Parts: sequence; structure tokens; C-alpha cells
Amino acid sequence: MIELALGVVVAGLVAWLMRRKRQQRATAIAAGQAAGVPCMLKWSVQGSRWRAGRLLIGAGPFVWKPSLGKREAVLPVDLCRVGVRSPSLREAVAVNPGSRIVECESSDGEVLIAVMPPELEHVSKALGSV
Repeated sequence: MIELALGVVVAGLVAWLMRRKRQQRATAIAAGQAAGVPCMLKWSVQGSRWRAGRLLIGAGPFVWKPSLGKREAVLPVDLCRVGVRSPSLREAVAVNPGSRIVECESSDGEVLIAVMPPELEHVSKALGSV
């Protein structure tokens, strides 16, 4: 019984921290400051796999910072949003099935950005303003 109560308390704390961080990101983006939106990126320049990281939205070009490994990468300046869709069954194995995939085109080829629905508006607005 103690383990169950402790589990509920920990789950509540994690949910509160995640909601707080999302609110901080929304406030920073609204104020015009740079903020990192958690996402997964699939770009032929980075390889053919989905890679976890953060898309830095703010002043200047879009920068993707990977969670592990490689250095950050500047996304193409001519990046243009083509559409938004749910992940296919095959993609849902690599990304969260509840996420949305923002399809983008550029001179370097297709760029796919998978974000969770609460962050989709920030990414769509940022790509729409380019």
C-alpha cells in the first residue's frame, strides 16, 4: 500500500514538472526568446533514422540539438512546411504514436519533425513565419 501511495505521489510530481516546463517554453516563445521544443528529426543529411533532440525556436535560423552524440545542426534556411500528419504504423515504432509529424521541404530534401500535440502549435507557427 505504501508503494502505491509513493507511486501516485511520484507520478503527480512528474506530471506537474512536465506541465511547468511546457508552460515555461510557451512563455519564452511568446516573448520572442529562444526555446527548445522536444522533438524527433528525420533528415537525410543526418541519416535515415529518427533522432531525438530539441528544435531551438527563436531568433535566427532553426537549430536542432541532439539529445546524445552528434553536434547541433542548423536546418536549411529555405525550410517550408508542407503538411502535418499522424505517424504511419511503421513510423510509430520509432516515434511516439500520439505525436504529429510536420513534413517540411527544403533545398536539402525532405525534413520530418515529430512533435507532441501540445508543442505542435509552436513548431507550426515558427515554420509558417519563415
